[in-house]
Amino acid sequence: MATTKISSGVVGDSSVTYNSLNANTAHVDRNNNFTVAQRGTISALGVQTSTVSLTLTDANHYSLTTNGNITIANPTGINSGQSGSITLTSNGSFTVSWGSYWRFASGTAPTMSTTAGKQDRVDYYVYSSNTIHAVATIDLLGTA
Repeated sequence: MATTKISSGVVGDSSVTYNSLNANTAHVDRNNNFTVAQRGTISALGVQTSTVSLTLTDANHYSLTTNGNITIANPTGINSGQSGSITLTSNGSFTVSWGSYWRFASGTAPTMSTTAGKQDRVDYYVYSSNTIHAVATIDLLGTA
């Protein structure tokens, strides 16, 4: 395969040589090491009424409103070390269940708020390709 000469390095078969001109560039094809805080937008999933399938390569933070009993399925695009959050706003007396990858303290998923207007957050850390450690904070907005 031919290589292409560019001003900041050489693009070859499967590697790219970088110099200090782009040392602060975030890469999507490999792990990054950051020395300052990072932040991302919240991916709004809208109103959900059944199964929610997250693709963790799309975002780290998600928000949704429950308008029926929902299941947060095992996500795709899982990468060990990724972390983020899911904010759930209740639209009534609906249940939330979780796929088998989601692991909560003591082995039991929490009961999420079932009063309209209440908001809960689940923070997660991807431990492996089929294990996501999760912690829930219930009723963040107080009385609706």
